[in-house]
Amino acid sequence: MNAAEHILQTLRAANGGEVSSRTIGEQLGVSRAAIWKQIEALRAGGYAIEACSRRGYRLVTAPDTPHAPEVLPLLTTRRLGHACRYAAETGSTNRDAAALAEAGAPEGAVVAAGAQTAGRGRMTREWFSPSGANLYFSLLLRPNVEPGKAASLPLVIGLAVAETLATLAPETRPEIKWPNDILLGGKKVCGILCEMQAEADCVRHLVAGIGVNLNLTRQAMPSDLRNRATSLRIETGRRYSRAAVMAGILNRFEPLYDRWRAEGLAPLLCAIAARDALLGKDLSLDHGDRRIQGRADGILPDGALRLVTDQGPVPIYSGEAHIGSPL
Repeated sequence: MNAAEHILQTLRAANGGEVSSRTIGEQLGVSRAAIWKQIEALRAGGYAIEACSRRGYRLVTAPDTPHAPEVLPLLTTRRLGHACRYAAETGSTNRDAAALAEAGAPEGAVVAAGAQTAGRGRMTREWFSPSGANLYFSLLLRPNVEPGKAASLPLVIGLAVAETLATLAPETRPEIKWPNDILLGGKKVCGILCEMQAEADCVRHLVAGIGVNLNLTRQAMPSDLRNRATSLRIETGRRYSRAAVMAGILNRFEPLYDRWRAEGLAPLLCAIAARDALLGKDLSLDHGDRRIQGRADGILPDGALRLVTDQGPVPIYSGEAHIGSPL
């Protein structure tokens, strides 16, 4: 815990009361000037901290930002999320997390951002990433598995996201759309982008980028997205804490991830099937340079979509699935 995080923890423990500079200084072994410098940095980060007449400080409000001082107190994980970096704006959290991976960062490190200027989805599509409204973060993983097994990991992450959103908004029914989307009412609320560095027989590291539309309003959404995307706020009329949602996803994902590493996807298939947005639907699927028609018949233990075609069932490992006719 750094000095700023310690100061925030101390101020929170006072429950709105004043904490003297002397108390903080004795705890940290620093001068009042050093405390003031940390207080100013926290204020720049959006914290409203009042200087009191008796040379103390009081926490008035905290910003809705998914950075370490807000996320760490909410974590129940053993590993994931404890090394947490936040930027008000960045190009891509996946790119930042990949750089950390190459520098030797531990598994579980997280990079979050208030906005992305070069956010990406699958197939290099742009991901709409406005400031302050949604949750954008990337998680560094180092699973000791073969590269082929890692292909099913987006479904595990999707299950964690769907179950977290269902807990936060019980009136919604989040669904998992193979291979990497979460839907509410048939519209996209979350996208997952996993990018891997691997040797022939093992994964070096994997970066899982997660973008969740939380507090985005319909008016703020580009017109071309309004029929295809939604947000938790649009569906429920409520605002959500980005820090709490991020911590909730990490808390739910860690036990699922540990089980997946030990046993593969098979033990999670029933839970995924209960939220499968494509199950039993007639699909048009863009697979490479060809289009395949068929009926979705669930997810296989290796993460492939089982598609029943006129020629019989076939496993599909990648592609863009459209319910009915292609969009």
